[in-house]
This record gives sequence, structure tokens and C-alpha cells, in this order.
Amino acid sequence: MDEPFKIDGVSIPTPTDYKFSNEDLSSENTGRTLDGIMHKDVVAVKDTYACVWKRLSWEDTAKLMNAVDGKTKVLFTHADPRVPNRFITADYYIGKRECKAVNLVRSGNNWSEISMTFIKI
Repeated sequence: MDEPFKIDGVSIPTPTDYKFSNEDLSSENTGRTLDGIMHKDVVAVKDTYACVWKRLSWEDTAKLMNAVDGKTKVLFTHADPRVPNRFITADYYIGKRECKAVNLVRSGNNWSEISMTFIKI
């Protein structure tokens, strides 16, 4: 599995932490009836990937942040737990992004933690 993680076809560093979650999106007809039975009408299943990179150079941090800033969607190439031994590519929008810095003047220009969430369109 040598294919790297990518944003819009450009290789990015492999995340240090990589967390998958998904949830059903249900129609307005979903709910419980008076007999207590749940009636669920799933209209879509949406995936979310929370990625964290630790101790990245300032250059790699800028590459990640600039790859997503201001975009309504990106093509994200990544590992999917449901698809063994290969990476997939799909359209995602980006949720919250955070960068935590260490001493940028004295320590060699590293950022201690960068995180962002990719949410399937």
C-alpha cells in the first residue's frame, strides 16, 4: 500500500492519527410511532475522517493548510476501513482546522500538531 494520502492529487504527509466515523442521514419521515417502534428512512451515509499530524515542518504545515483554505471541496485520497489494501479518492469539504505551535524561533521551525476534519460531500 505505497500510495500516499493526497489532497487534489498532491501528496501530503501521512497523518499521525487518523480516525474514521460515519453516520446515517435520515429523511424527515424518520421517527418513533406511538407504539414505540423506530422507523428509519436512511437517505445517505456520510463519512468523516479526523486527521492529526504531529511535529511537521513549517513548510509541510503550510502545504496542508494552503491545500484546503477557502475551498468548498477537495479531492481527498485516503485509506478507508471498508476497502482493504488500497486508497480511495472522493470529494470532501473541510471542517475545523487547528495548528498548535512549539517555539518557532528557537527550535527549528516545527509545528507540534495540525488537525483537520474531512467530511464527505
